[in-house]
Amino acid sequence: MQLLVLTKTDFVKYISLISNYCQPPLIFNYMRKFLSTSQKSQTVKDMDEIGLVTFVHSSRAQRINITVKAAGGVRVAVPRRSSVKAAERFVLSKQGWIKSQLNRLKDSKFTADEYQDAINDLDIDKAAAGIAARLDELAEEFNFSYNRLTIRNQKTRWGSCSAKNNISLNIKLALLPDELRDLIIIHELVHTKVKNHSLTFWQELERIYPNARALDRQINCLGGLLRIPLSRNG
Repeated sequence: MQLLVLTKTDFVKYISLISNYCQPPLIFNYMRKFLSTSQKSQTVKDMDEIGLVTFVHSSRAQRINITVKAAGGVRVAVPRRSSVKAAERFVLSKQGWIKSQLNRLKDSKFTADEYQDAINDLDIDKAAAGIAARLDELAEEFNFSYNRLTIRNQKTRWGSCSAKNNISLNIKLALLPDELRDLIIIHELVHTKVKNHSLTFWQELERIYPNARALDRQINCLGGLLRIPLSRNG
């Protein structure tokens, strides 16, 4: 059996030739799969003051996009129409931002390590009950209402609020200082009224916590806590 290798141009000609013998839906299905198939190519470069940067050509990327990974790597998605050289220039123009993100992730990891013993000793049931009770206290104190509460061990966020005002909070809130824990809870309660992070949202949040932005920066430094595994005790 011989393997027939076609270019895209040859494939289109071939489809035209056999169109009299096959049903159109079948032809279009084959053509769509063939023409949409694309492989991602990547280039890894060691860039001064940043480290290893992986450039990945992607047919889905609409623009050059930089992602700083928790493990310390930097990934750059490059549209097919752009060159790696253009992406390199873009990375260099964002060098300050990339370095700040890498430093933030490094600080976050060191801070998380300080909490390891507390995580190991965490009584999950007791912690969940305390978080639920504090949510109700703050909701009553500041005149908020919510639909349902779920407490989980999310790896990427401290909390969320759905369109139906269902609130989800992270069990590791129990490890945070009271002021930071309460800010996160109030943050989600404010979302029961304002579903975005607009100026109106921040005005409402700062009405309760005037130093909300400063506290929010402290919380960002604790993001490494979210990725530490949690085991059930007690």
